[in-house]
Amino acid sequence: MTKRMIIVLVAAVMLLLAPLGCKKAPVSIDGEALYQQMNALGQFPDMARRGGSDVYDYYGIDPAQCKQLVNYAAADGLMTDEFLFVESNDPAYAEEVESLLQEQIAYRAKTYREYMPAEYPKISNARIERSGCYVLVIVAEDVAAAYRVYTDALK
Repeated sequence: MTKRMIIVLVAAVMLLLAPLGCKKAPVSIDGEALYQQMNALGQFPDMARRGGSDVYDYYGIDPAQCKQLVNYAAADGLMTDEFLFVESNDPAYAEEVESLLQEQIAYRAKTYREYMPAEYPKISNARIERSGCYVLVIVAEDVAAAYRVYTDALK
């Protein structure tokens, strides 16, 4: 009887653990390398890197809650082009970051509609994407081409 119970217990444990072996390992993305790949496609004009304190001041994103924070914006300060990649320490903060970014991009679109109408199409077509702990913002002439680099990195 004891042998039979052990066999049944082992079989039950194996059945419970079987799905865990099928899960795909999380993808690791290097935000700086991602930007460089997009930039190599000619998706951005001359860009300047913003540091963590600048990103905090501009967006309210706390660098202490991020594993990675990579931000480039148009160097002239007039064009709307931007790349922002955040890897937060947890998915809940990534959701908060996504909300902050949506608000800021909407505000910028409203501002640019009046201030620089030529830049409005870029900012109004900005791509904000969250996947787990990653949050990405792309503001570029051809957002779709730049976004493909990101989706390829997620594979």
